[in-house]
Amino acid sequence: MRGLHFSRELTSVHRFAATALLALLVCLCAPQESRGTYLVFTIDVCWTCGDDFQGTWQGKDYGVPLIAEKLEEYGLKGTFFVSSFCPPNLTNKMFSNLGFLVSRGHDLELHPHPDALDPNRLLFTAYSTEERRSILETAIENIKRAGAQPPIAHRAGAYAIDQETLALLPQFGILMDSSIFPVDSRSRVPLPENLANRFVKIGGLYELPITLIRRVPFIGYAGMTALDLDRTIWEEQEEALKQIADHGLPVVTFFLHFNSLYHYISSTVPYEPLTATGPREENIAKLDKVLKLVTADRRFKVVTARELWQIFQERPQELQGPSFVPYTGIWLMYLKAWKDFSGHGITNKIVAIAPIAFVVALLTVVVHLLRMKIASRRF
Repeated sequence: MRGLHFSRELTSVHRFAATALLALLVCLCAPQESRGTYLVFTIDVCWTCGDDFQGTWQGKDYGVPLIAEKLEEYGLKGTFFVSSFCPPNLTNKMFSNLGFLVSRGHDLELHPHPDALDPNRLLFTAYSTEERRSILETAIENIKRAGAQPPIAHRAGAYAIDQETLALLPQFGILMDSSIFPVDSRSRVPLPENLANRFVKIGGLYELPITLIRRVPFIGYAGMTALDLDRTIWEEQEEALKQIADHGLPVVTFFLHFNSLYHYISSTVPYEPLTATGPREENIAKLDKVLKLVTADRRFKVVTARELWQIFQERPQELQGPSFVPYTGIWLMYLKAWKDFSGHGITNKIVAIAPIAFVVALLTVVVHLLRMKIASRRF
């Protein structure tokens, strides 16, 4: 009887151990569900004073109204960083344009382009401290006069941010900056790579990151660019967003400009608007694909910058996490160079042609060496 009792106890111990082991294996092997990614569509509206805000061509708007329409089609709102001052004769046009965004319920934030005041000084960093104060006061007051809430986020025009500006902004109620872009030399605030793509405090403000993607490994920021509708092709955007969702990067921004959806001719006269010359169908198609992807994938939660700050106030841990830069690779960079070969500057042409030129040069050298070897055997 004792042996039978002992045998039953041993069997029970084995069952318990087997159950515990199975539970442990399930926990270890089950795929980890990411906690989700807050995504902010940011649109830089560098000039609110003219008709290029609308970007009208053949009776249809391809500027800010179309961007707003695309977002709204998917039930989303965007954060429009607006330059909110103009020459006196264009002020009414500015308020009309800003009022359009307010009436549609979008988020208006601060994006001062001081060349509206002085076309010879394009960058905010070229102004004295007192001049900067005056510009910020005017820009914020105009946003409020347009019917929007006081801005709480800032993005410097042309990424021209420095420590002095970061120190000034909190005095005007600004809580977040979104200007630090180490790819561009005009951005003068250093960003260690371990802080890239993170929602962290820098210089007294929380940084809403300009999301970076890596095209070329091992060369730091020189191998990166922004997750930007204009700078990247759809294949890069798709790959980057999928990696971001898989990794669970807490905060991401997707970058557009007010003129991203139309071709234009720049004016050579200060304060004259761009002239729209037709839709950028490729960018319109890319935006549609991105909107479909991020609304279909439940790991993405699209919010405005203002909504993101509210989330941070209530659940700060949701916005915290380590740095992660998605790697889209050299092949997609090369594909972009060919897709953007025409009408996108000399850099794309160099990237597209360089590998072919290298192969041709290499083959030429090989053929020359073979000919020399054959010739030496004859003699």
